[in-house]
Amino acid sequence: MSEDMEVDFFAEYDYGKIALQKLSPTPENFRLFEAGWLGDKPQDWNTMKVTGAEFRRAKTGRRKGTLCIMVPGTKRTAYVTREEMS
Repeated sequence: MSEDMEVDFFAEYDYGKIALQKLSPTPENFRLFEAGWLGDKPQDWNTMKVTGAEFRRAKTGRRKGTLCIMVPGTKRTAYVTREEMS
């Protein structure tokens, strides 16, 4: 996970857009931070697990002011199929 969650990189991809639709409504500082295929082998990869959470800005320390602290209890997951991405 990046130290700064200012930009939601996963939201730029089809699976991220679909996941955000499934998770809506989401707060302004909600970011997707983890995505991966379910299954052991590529031929089993039909569903992707996409996880996000709300983040807040650090108040102290070397990352002060950056959007980098995950808000406890806000983690949410969506499952996106290969068909939905087509």
